[in-house]
Amino acid sequence: MAYNKTENPIKREKVYRRFIYPAFMKMAENIINKIKPDYIDSSFADLQTDLVTHLTQGLSKFNAGLGKAYSYYTRSSFNYLIGENDKAYKKLKKDSIELDIDEQRNIIIEEHNSEMRETLRYFMDAYVDYCYANLNYIFTNQSDIHVADSLLHIFETREAIEDFNKKALYIFIRERTGLVTTNITRVVKVLKAIYEENFKAYERTNFVNLPF
Repeated sequence: MAYNKTENPIKREKVYRRFIYPAFMKMAENIINKIKPDYIDSSFADLQTDLVTHLTQGLSKFNAGLGKAYSYYTRSSFNYLIGENDKAYKKLKKDSIELDIDEQRNIIIEEHNSEMRETLRYFMDAYVDYCYANLNYIFTNQSDIHVADSLLHIFETREAIEDFNKKALYIFIRERTGLVTTNITRVVKVLKAIYEENFKAYERTNFVNLPF
């Protein structure tokens, strides 16, 4: 990276303002919109500025020999936002303990369930992106690729699906691909195994190791 290769502060500032800062601002905008860290009590502009500041502070740590800058800073952005969102949630949970809670309603459990839904949403987005990016490596058979693409399309648009009835989804995929159920089942098993393996790893890192 040109920024790290020069010791001249004026040149570093020029490189940063011309190339790095605009890229960081756009990356921050895209990732915040994707993650939607709802527990962080900041305006979009303030959160974007905080994330860019975090990325800027890590510029000297980037080692070009260990991978692409985009992947490094994307992962760093995901980890930062999820970590900050988790801190904000824990603060909210702590504050909630002091509330007078109605006997018929457990706010802590509701917040925990809400947190888990957010966690699963982050994970599913990363999971779908990963599978799409590696589709031709995961599957070599064109029929399987076609089925997997249909399944990932369902996962990607899951929030717009009203009926998650297994039979209905199988019929949808069968009509979309023109393939029999046995093909679908085989692909489902492979995608399920990838999901379970990565989610276990995700849990072990306290839900901050995204994207995988």
